[in-house]
Amino acid sequence: MIAPLLILIVFLVFAALMYTRKVPALLALPAMAVLMALVTGVPITGVGTIVVTGAAALVKVYVAVIFGALLARVTLDTGIARAIVNFAAEFGGEQPLAVALALSAVVALLFVSLSGLGAIIMVGSIVLPIMMTIGVPRKITATMFLMAFALGFIFNIVNWTFYTKFFGVNQQQMYSYAIDLAAIDLIALLVYAFVSFRNARGYATWAVRAKKELQDRHVPAYALIAPILPIVLYFAFHMDPVVAFAISAIYGALTTRPSHAVQTLTAAAIRGVEDVAPAIVLFIGIGMLYTATQTPEFVAALRGLGAMQILHNPFVYVVIFGILSPLTLYRGPLNPVGVGIAVFTILLSGHALPPVILVAAVMAVVQVQNVCDPTNTANVWVANFTGVQIVEITKRTLPYQVAVAIVACIVVVTASPRLFGVHPFTAMIPAASAQEPTTPGMFAGPSAASRIAVGSDGSSDAQASVPAVVEALRSAPGTQVFAQQDNPNGSDCSAKRYAAYVNVTSTRFTLIEGTDVDIGVQLFDCGGWEVTEWHDHAIFAQPSAADAAQLARQGVDRLLGWAQSNPQRWSNLQQRGLAFAPGDPPSYYYALYKTVDGNMRAYVRAGGPAYAAGMRTDDIVDKLDGLDWWMYGTYQTQARAYDGKPHSFQLERAGSTIAVQLGAPFAS
Repeated sequence: MIAPLLILIVFLVFAALMYTRKVPALLALPAMAVLMALVTGVPITGVGTIVVTGAAALVKVYVAVIFGALLARVTLDTGIARAIVNFAAEFGGEQPLAVALALSAVVALLFVSLSGLGAIIMVGSIVLPIMMTIGVPRKITATMFLMAFALGFIFNIVNWTFYTKFFGVNQQQMYSYAIDLAAIDLIALLVYAFVSFRNARGYATWAVRAKKELQDRHVPAYALIAPILPIVLYFAFHMDPVVAFAISAIYGALTTRPSHAVQTLTAAAIRGVEDVAPAIVLFIGIGMLYTATQTPEFVAALRGLGAMQILHNPFVYVVIFGILSPLTLYRGPLNPVGVGIAVFTILLSGHALPPVILVAAVMAVVQVQNVCDPTNTANVWVANFTGVQIVEITKRTLPYQVAVAIVACIVVVTASPRLFGVHPFTAMIPAASAQEPTTPGMFAGPSAASRIAVGSDGSSDAQASVPAVVEALRSAPGTQVFAQQDNPNGSDCSAKRYAAYVNVTSTRFTLIEGTDVDIGVQLFDCGGWEVTEWHDHAIFAQPSAADAAQLARQGVDRLLGWAQSNPQRWSNLQQRGLAFAPGDPPSYYYALYKTVDGNMRAYVRAGGPAYAAGMRTDDIVDKLDGLDWWMYGTYQTQARAYDGKPHSFQLERAGSTIAVQLGAPFAS
């Protein structure tokens, strides 16, 4: 347990340094990656690999950020953003509340594609003076601008690129939740606006005059779709974010200043990179930290942190990511652009929750961070521009945004199957749950101890060999052996008369030399999980039942030899109905296999953890951890059955769709 303790110490030290703003996240994250790798036993050469590989791990996110900044600069420099804002202001007339809501809608719309402090400054320089000039109080102006920014940022493509590349989710998985979250955020914004205007007393009376060249610049109406064009291309046409941003930037430049399009794009590219340089460096550090947590040494260290399973409790989930969402403030432990990135990385690597549920938590707490965090550069600039104390912004908005996070988390825990196709919370799993250390029916009862049943596959050679197998097995000391035709996988072990089941199989092949007879002896535990098997064969001119029985005895001899070589497993199989030994890796006792019809199906040990969670043999697997199984690949999907991690499944059984969330595996 020393490695997990050292990881925690490294985390706490750098969390404190970031929280006190003595070390920026840009430097803290790479340092955390290196030190965490070292304390978990990664060799020096491996640490170098982490730095190099991690720096490029999120390269697709970097590129999306850069192209997003390109579009942001084109939108701002060509006057598109100003034209949209002015249109909204004119539409609102002289009604302060109407204008404030109209401009908030524009801000939300713009930040679907814009990002970075540069965009905040440019849009804010246009919107904030207009709102204050028409009579919106400064405090309301500042807070509504930030709330509108956060609302639009829910759908920001740069964010979504980060979610898909870092957490491994896809955009389709998050659609419904994003819409629900936006609706919650919008309600909070509207309630805040109506309450604030009703209680407002002082009104602003000044304005900042725009530069004349921007006031006079004409922007065609058809150019105004440039800020929302990438979101249409991304969500409706599933276009890569980089391509969507590039097309939109070119469209914006050509529709506003066609004769200067090249110069516009060149200047926008240079200034855009300057705008997002800090974000790129931050993503480099995130990539290093993520790569460090994927090393075998780090994964092995995290196996001792079983307490993360507590997040499967829906109440705990709401408390941590909803009620405690103010921990995002001051770059705190839930802030994904501060200390929180280490927390979420560890939760992701430790498979504490399905990735989609972690992303939902991130999106919930970000609604608090984007609006309320006094350390945000956007908040600092807005507070300074409007003449409002930055702490006042936090005080006014925090109750509303925390309410948004709480409601969003409640939506997650109550509607996960509908939203994400997963069932991650223990309170929603049937009572016979794999969350219990020992599941009902896992082991054979006392009356079944040392009893072995013998059956066959129904073939004549196998049936004829059953008496010989029963007789040969009786030579094992302390065992009671009897013939019984059964399917040990058909039910759990609670009512079984036996602790182990031996199945005799036979196959005949016609050869020139004669008939090849193959007799198999399969050893199963009481839940139908195969322990091992042996096959013996010989060629006979005219095979008889005696020949088959002799081959079966050879198989039993090898079974008894295995028992002598594996005394611990044999003893546990005889006494408890499960062949395990100390040191075995955690297991849920299920396997996945692809059938000739193209489906991925499950084979599940009756009474095991997967069985108790609701999975059954022959279930068709549609989704694994919220993704269609084929998105992983056949081999990769099948391998996940043995990794000991609490995956979630969407299954088909008898025409019905079933959601299953694995709990705790069996550990010897």
